[in-house]
Amino acid sequence: MNALFLHDPADLSAGIPGGVQLCSREFLAIVQAAADSTRLHPVSPARGLGFRIRRRLHLGSYLGYDVPAHAAALAAVIREHAIDHVFINRAELLRFAPLLRQLAPAAKLILMSHGNQTGDDLYEVTGPGGRRTGGWHRLTATWQMGLDLRTESWHRRHGLDAVCVMSEEERTLERWLGAGCTIVLPRRLEAAPLTRTPVANRIGYVGTLDHTPNRVALEAVCREFARQPRPAGLELRVCGGPTPVGEDFAARHPLVHYLGRLDDQALRSEAATWSLMLNPLFWLSRGASMKLATALGWGLPVLTTRAGARGYEWGAAAVPVCADDPRRFVQDLLALLASPTALAAAAAASEAAVRAAPDLTTLAGRLRQALQEIN
Repeated sequence: MNALFLHDPADLSAGIPGGVQLCSREFLAIVQAAADSTRLHPVSPARGLGFRIRRRLHLGSYLGYDVPAHAAALAAVIREHAIDHVFINRAELLRFAPLLRQLAPAAKLILMSHGNQTGDDLYEVTGPGGRRTGGWHRLTATWQMGLDLRTESWHRRHGLDAVCVMSEEERTLERWLGAGCTIVLPRRLEAAPLTRTPVANRIGYVGTLDHTPNRVALEAVCREFARQPRPAGLELRVCGGPTPVGEDFAARHPLVHYLGRLDDQALRSEAATWSLMLNPLFWLSRGASMKLATALGWGLPVLTTRAGARGYEWGAAAVPVCADDPRRFVQDLLALLASPTALAAAAAASEAAVRAAPDLTTLAGRLRQALQEIN
């Protein structure tokens, strides 16, 4: 297999990598392990005035890239490296599929999906806490969502040979959109244990704070803390950005201590002091929770929801997972903090999850086998 990995450079590199970078790097590692050779090909977003106007006026969907402008470079790399499989990283590059089909008619085109964007868009329009639930914002968002949904489905039915996803839930969504072949590649877990010095009743959270699923979940958890009896000295340490959002959050919730964006080493040092890490998600948002893999690899006790655990395979490991409900989440959280035995068992479950999760070789074999079975 001679593979081409089509990507936006920003999706692989960032000073402090977020979920997009972590997921992109994982997908790339699986492709590299599955292929005989892998050629990376970057495409940068379109900055032209025409594209900006079309995006601003919602005159189409997935208009982030000037596809024809990349035709010559793509033709050259496909010809020079005898490319027979093209992996398109993220649905944002979906409109490259027809061009790639024209340039390499015999090649297999595979979308590496980070999740269905229209799923998040639907919540923004209809969900409690959505940012486009009224007036002109709702109208334009609903129009854009319809355009995006049509584009997503059309390309799956007419342009792609397969879609790689992270969970069984997404496999079902892809079938609904019209994907002919869907391959589940769950998150990899790698052991990187911390030397822990946990502080009693200190809990931690890491995430992008203006991302609606994170924002809504964290707000709901803090509201539940105000309703339920909690231990003295309970402190929620929040890491992530943007900084103004984090500072505002801390100002409104006295138990929150906001730490800002931390680099990897600073975050490891901070997380080593947590008695428990929280991973609350209360609806099926786009993709999978990337920070959960980091916490499990560090050997932290973790409490997640069913929605937060989507995209992981950890066998019989007894990682604490609760219903997608803020009240139940806080109840389970407080019960864990009240029991040193339960916290120790949760830490052991994180270590067991890492051992049970599929490794790179297994995932590469899964990808290779599925692609061989495509007609």
